Amino acid sequence: MLPLLKVAFGQGLRGIILILLPLAFISLITWATAGSSTGNTADPMRAAIWFFLIAHHIPLDLSLSNETISGRLTFFPIGALIIPFLVIKNALLRMSERLGASGASEKRAHLLALSFTYSLLGTLLSLVSLGSTVKAPFYIVFPILFIVSFVSGYIASNLLPDQGMEFPWQRALKLAALLVLALVGFAGLVFSFSLIWHFETVLDLTRVIEPGVFGGLAFLFIQILYLPNFFISTLSYIAGSGVVIGNGTWLNPFVHRLDEIPAVSLLGGLPVGIQPLFILLALVIVGLGIVIGKYGVSKYQDQVELRRFILAFLGFTAGLTLFIARASSGELLSPNLESVGPHWYLMPLALTLEIGLGVAIFLYSPIAISKVRNFRLAK
Repeated sequence: MLPLLKVAFGQGLRGIILILLPLAFISLITWATAGSSTGNTADPMRAAIWFFLIAHHIPLDLSLSNETISGRLTFFPIGALIIPFLVIKNALLRMSERLGASGASEKRAHLLALSFTYSLLGTLLSLVSLGSTVKAPFYIVFPILFIVSFVSGYIASNLLPDQGMEFPWQRALKLAALLVLALVGFAGLVFSFSLIWHFETVLDLTRVIEPGVFGGLAFLFIQILYLPNFFISTLSYIAGSGVVIGNGTWLNPFVHRLDEIPAVSLLGGLPVGIQPLFILLALVIVGLGIVIGKYGVSKYQDQVELRRFILAFLGFTAGLTLFIARASSGELLSPNLESVGPHWYLMPLALTLEIGLGVAIFLYSPIAISKVRNFRLAK
């Protein structure tokens, strides 16, 4: 046990350093080029630790002297999760080389030890960097770090159970995950076309920020990490549940309640005014529901099994879309931007109803057509 913890401690420390070193370098260069007259050289190092916490989706409370950027930060870049994923994956590979891991039980032991030491070191590091201006409750830092590192390692180590599709709920879960990924990918294409269409607005927003060379590179990197958030918001817009960018705002194909937007380049891809024709893209979601209905009928001849599959599929779809909607929304440094992102409670409802409509069209339209035909013949 002691050798395992020793190796896990070394790999956990190495993983944190691998994340902090480039973050510290970028923070130091940006701080130096900004020419601050009030800061000190410890500020970039603290900022690097803050970015480390943000990459693991740990909420921060900011109480800065500048009230315009004081508030809570819970609107996190989903793409940043790739950083701990790669670090934990590399650490587990090194642990396997040092200790050897032939079975799943040994891999789980390595993962638990690494996640514990990684989270403990990250928590101790956060206590050094956090203070009166930037705060995070210490009792949530360790659990979030542990969950992120454990889930990352669990996926990277191929510890997911390789079970056959014996039960309807297993097939429903796999299909629901594939469907959600396909919908986010489709929304990503739509958002990319919107960015190209509104490219002048994107450039204008970038010029407003004037980040400089190194600041611009850092800003570009952050924008890339936020792309999954915008893809999910686009999916919410297509589904009709809409997007919010601050208090009192709401954007969907039929409503455009928005006075001004933050100086974020990606927001240049927002539609201008109402766009009712965009709701036609929801037909893609309904069409996927039709495909799922056809698939269910091809796999289950028994009506009870088919009903279980459909209900399980809709339940998993609602749960997964609720999770991604909640993960891609939050507060962005200001009480005026208390809610940014998709309507997290409307998005799963709209998507599930539209997919359910597609399933119902496939299952019941032949019955309805048959009844209408029999009714006409009876006349």
